[in-house]
Amino acid sequence: MKITYAIFIVACLLFCLGACKKDGSANQSIIAGKWNIVKTVYSQARDTTINGLAADYYDFGVNGALSIQDHQDNMTGVYSLNGTKSVGINIYTVDGHGMGVITPPANYTISDLSTHSLTLTSPPYPSGQYVIYLKR
Repeated sequence: MKITYAIFIVACLLFCLGACKKDGSANQSIIAGKWNIVKTVYSQARDTTINGLAADYYDFGVNGALSIQDHQDNMTGVYSLNGTKSVGINIYTVDGHGMGVITPPANYTISDLSTHSLTLTSPPYPSGQYVIYLKR
């Protein structure tokens, strides 16, 4: 009887452990695709809001490629999901001398994610912090 009881407990424990799902599985398909920039809010000494133009977007590729069109700035980069709560973004830009510049990787917090909206918050920088509102 004790062996049957012990086997039952072990089976229940294995079932419970197998049913656990890690919070924040990194499935890139949740943000993959083209998102239009609604607005970007810069929080510095005072808040500044810049509305996105019709042609402005973030395009998250399923392969980790990132393409950004923000007003006259066209940037490329790579991204990776760090769970479902943040996304690491590394952006490649061209400076005024035609030299490529790679930004340090930054982990943006995902504060709103649905089928039609995505909100990214930058890490706090010494010059301020910004929030990017995207929609499909």
